[in-house]
Amino acid sequence: MESQQARVVALLVAITLLGEIRAREAISSTPDVGQIIKDLHGLQFDGETIRTGASCKVDVQKDLPRPNQVQPLYLHPGTDLYWLPNSKGQLEIPRGDSIELYCSESFETVPPGRVLGRSIRVQCLQETTFGWLGEPIKFSDFVCSKSIPYIVERVDKPCGEASSASMYRVGYATGDGRFVETMQLCHDPLTLRTHYAHHHLVPANVHHQKNVKRLSFSPAGQFEGYDMARIYTHRYQEQLLAGAGLLDVKDGYFLARGHLAAKADLIYASQQRSSFNYVNVAPQWQSFNGGQWATLEDSTRRFVANSGISATVYTGTHGVLQVGNRTLHLATDANNNGVLAVPLLFYRVLIDNANPGRGIALVGVNNPRATLDQIQDSYIICDPVEERVKWLHWLRKGNAKGNLRKGYLYACSVADFARVVTHLPRPLLDVEELLA
Repeated sequence: MESQQARVVALLVAITLLGEIRAREAISSTPDVGQIIKDLHGLQFDGETIRTGASCKVDVQKDLPRPNQVQPLYLHPGTDLYWLPNSKGQLEIPRGDSIELYCSESFETVPPGRVLGRSIRVQCLQETTFGWLGEPIKFSDFVCSKSIPYIVERVDKPCGEASSASMYRVGYATGDGRFVETMQLCHDPLTLRTHYAHHHLVPANVHHQKNVKRLSFSPAGQFEGYDMARIYTHRYQEQLLAGAGLLDVKDGYFLARGHLAAKADLIYASQQRSSFNYVNVAPQWQSFNGGQWATLEDSTRRFVANSGISATVYTGTHGVLQVGNRTLHLATDANNNGVLAVPLLFYRVLIDNANPGRGIALVGVNNPRATLDQIQDSYIICDPVEERVKWLHWLRKGNAKGNLRKGYLYACSVADFARVVTHLPRPLLDVEELLA
């Protein structure tokens, strides 16, 4: 600290002397003075930071630790909130301000010879260089020594229609009373059904981190008595659905673990990894999962980014798929009742946070073998409005191709949809205006 103060004093003296000399010589200031002023930025003087100069801007794609390294949680200091990037995909931290980094155990040794704690606050110096314990360190060099385990836990908040359904939160407990949430899930543990995932989309979500390694799906302490990994195997499904003429693995006719809150809906690696839990999935035909549904997920992220809005998102399931006289479930409970239903429909509801009376419900048919006549008769549960919504051109185009194995999509007003899908929060009944 004393050396920094001495440097400040010396630099201020130098500026004064240069100013006097230039005044006598009637010559404009040179870059030397400008460089001295730049050198002052970020220095500590009497415990206060000189906060002039450009903000640090950390690009989510280029300036974070590599995909094979464990990134810390990037938090607003002392809160349970992620520090989210701006609309350009940059963490923007004002010069002299700090961002909190959290690891579940410890950081790797940065700089050499120093072992860091579980949570530290690093100060923006310039560009992607941050100060910690008097050392300038590249932001990408702050790496956790071990992976950070996420948790899925039930909270005392009912949801859906059945008394057994409740909200679950997914995220990271920091051990000091904080819980850094990545999503909420409305789940019924008796029927093994998740009604919906609840999360948010902002323009920065389109810049989600790429090349994040996919984790193995985890029951995360739920689904006791059920082997979820086995249930989703091709062999198990072939035995369960033998003779129904439904499966053709080579052609994508099998039931995949369909994400509700998608991996790519989440920005940071830590958020994305927490999506790989079985509470956040439902049985979805793979040809639909990788077809029109993938297009829906990508298109809603791009719409939010292009519109510059913040949106509340409900992504969920409705109904049970019936083929012939058979209602499809992937498991049975101790009383031989069907559980883990194959949904009839998947949906995504977007609500404009700036205008909560405005939204859109996007609905997808989870039956790649349904004909157009069957879809019109049994799968349209609200009045379609896609012709009135300009940004849904991709939806109309996809349906027009007539490739129903990739899925069929349509759109409704939120209020109209919520009147049928009654497990959704009841305030959605008031969302009449279209997000157009």
